[in-house]
Amino acid sequence: MNINTNITKTETNYFFYSLIFYSIVVLYLIPYELKLPYAKVCLPLLTIILILQLCYYRSKLLIVDILAVCLVLVVTFLNFSTYQLFRYSLPICLIAICFSGSPQIHIKRSYLVGLCWCATVAMIYQMIFYRRLEFDGSQRIALSNGDPNVSGLFMLIFFFLCIKIKFKPGIILALVSTVLFASRNYFISLCIFFILTSLEKPLFRIVNKINISIIFILGNLFGLLVGEFFLNRVEVGFAYDTSINRLFSFNDQSNLFRFEANRFLINSYANNLDLALKGYGENYESVFRPIGAIIHNSFLEVMAYTGIPLGILYFFIFLRIVSGYCTQENFKFIFSYLFFCLFLHTGLQGIAPLLFISILAMSIDNEKQNRIALFNRLGY
Repeated sequence: MNINTNITKTETNYFFYSLIFYSIVVLYLIPYELKLPYAKVCLPLLTIILILQLCYYRSKLLIVDILAVCLVLVVTFLNFSTYQLFRYSLPICLIAICFSGSPQIHIKRSYLVGLCWCATVAMIYQMIFYRRLEFDGSQRIALSNGDPNVSGLFMLIFFFLCIKIKFKPGIILALVSTVLFASRNYFISLCIFFILTSLEKPLFRIVNKINISIIFILGNLFGLLVGEFFLNRVEVGFAYDTSINRLFSFNDQSNLFRFEANRFLINSYANNLDLALKGYGENYESVFRPIGAIIHNSFLEVMAYTGIPLGILYFFIFLRIVSGYCTQENFKFIFSYLFFCLFLHTGLQGIAPLLFISILAMSIDNEKQNRIALFNRLGY
């Protein structure tokens, strides 16, 4: 049953404005080491804003999204933990409700530009002062989260936002940071983005004929096969290159540990049904850190935290919403982001997918162009 969920241009989507503000502040402005319990405060507040907005505008939702949210809540409370609730269940429920029907949501460009200026200044400050100390004594530039690869993820999302609103200072910062972070995944994802941009029309005609869920599944199978090939066939070097040269080398020991973590998860679930149903939850890092690395695949990471039932519901909602936004304008964002998620964690949990989908949903209102159009209609 397809019920229109669009909020018209004359109606301000206060939840969407609040969601963008929350995402930018948490990802780019608040220093990570403060470890503030923002999710436990802000996610319930965002939920209240969304409910009030739905009631005020009398917005209607797709039945399938309502059912999916109900199932997520049921599965969550059957295996309740506040960790899963605030990291997975509430964010995916907000995605399902806010973006039900995949509407284009209007937002003022000036608002986004102001937030992007704040984020740009904050990230420049962080890149000046924050470093990750490597085992060989070298230091790598990072954002306040301390991980150059996760910093690459946040910068990739910021790059998408800047491209969407044509914010040049942010675009320049994102491009320069490929050298500063020396993150292979970020570098390759940007390359994929520009390849998709240059071949946008012919590639989209092909992609548009294939269900995005199939592409997502095949992509993750490809990621797993790459890991198995790496573990079984590739001679691993022992030197872990921390210089810019690492952008072009892949056979270091860090990748070995990451692919071992993927294999460990699959084997542990295959041998323990109860674990597969419930997931590792809050014990995830204490189990996987001793292996040498946590899982570097965002799909498997969600499955590891939540278990298979909640994980399936999570990705059912995520892929339903994303597929609704797979337009010619957005497909370069979608596929470069999904590639990034094949070989790094964090991309499909918490705030990151909220901001990513928000970028896909944006319909930018340019006040200057609107005024010119108004004057033209009035005959000035």
